[in-house]
Parts: sequence; structure tokens; C-alpha cells
Amino acid sequence: MNDLDAKAANVLGAVGLLVAGAVREAVTGVVGAGGVLGEALIAIKDQPGRTADWLASVLRISQPGSAHLVRRLTEAGWVARGTARDGRSRPLRLTEAGERVAADALAARQAVLAQLSERLTRRQRQELVEIADALLGPEARTEQLLAELCRLCDRDSCPRCPVHAGWLRVCGRDGGGWDGGDS
Repeated sequence: MNDLDAKAANVLGAVGLLVAGAVREAVTGVVGAGGVLGEALIAIKDQPGRTADWLASVLRISQPGSAHLVRRLTEAGWVARGTARDGRSRPLRLTEAGERVAADALAARQAVLAQLSERLTRRQRQELVEIADALLGPEARTEQLLAELCRLCDRDSCPRCPVHAGWLRVCGRDGGGWDGGDS
């Protein structure tokens, strides 16, 4: 590995930590607790009707951890459990209060990410979009990975998501990629 390759890899790791920490802090400020509460709310918002087992796999937590998480979300009044079709797994959906908290968490996430991206020139932001497309698109090899990678995304901000496009390519459908837009 040459100096540029080593530095690029190292800097990518540092940027990842910067972004993850800033997002975690912003979402935690809204949700009132750290961990996966915010991720769970946003994942359920994006895919209502999924089960606690699905949520556990997306958040990469244990089944008991998922059960505890769903209980906390239910006790907070943010999640309602539906009627089970198979008698065991009950679909999850956000309550009105949960929808508000999820929307607030996404807004806080977007605000902190906008602050970070404002440090870049328009050209650098376009290059960042292209870099993200190159890094994220190939990772979406399954629907599960798609859900994992987008578990904290504001899908309205990203109509041509590189992760979804990558997953569509895996499925044999043209998914395009980010066009960068004007934002």
C-alpha cells in the first residue's frame, strides 16, 4: 500500500467516525436515549408492518435485545404491535407520537449532516455524492443489507439512492444512481 492509499483509507475511517458520532448525538438528543432507539424508529417508519425479528436483524441486535427495544418503544407510546398473522410474529408500526419523534430525529440528523456538508464546495459535494455511490452501491447485495445501510436515512432527501440502485442492479434491474441534484 502506498502513502496515498494508506492515507485515503485512514481518512475514510476518521470521516466515518465523525459522521457516525455527529448523527448519533443529534438523534440521541431528540429521542432522549442513545443506542438503537432512533434507528429502530426510523427503520419501522420506513418499513411498517415488519416484525421484531426483522428489526433485530436490521439493527444487528439479539432477539432478547429486540424484544427489550420493542417493549421500550411501546412503553414510550411510539410503537404499536399489530395482530399476528401466524400467531407469533406481530407487525410493528409507529403511533402518531412515534411518527413525530421519527420525523424530528430525521430532521436533527439532516441538520447535522447539512452542517458538515456545508464545509464542502459545490464541486466537492458532487464528488462526495459520486464517492458515496461508488462505496455504497456495491454493498446492497440483499434486501437485508439495503435495510441495514438505510436504517437512518431520510429517504425523501435521496430519491435516487445509491444503495437502492445497487440492490436493483443485483436484482437485474437498472437502478441508476445518484444524480447529485441541486441540493
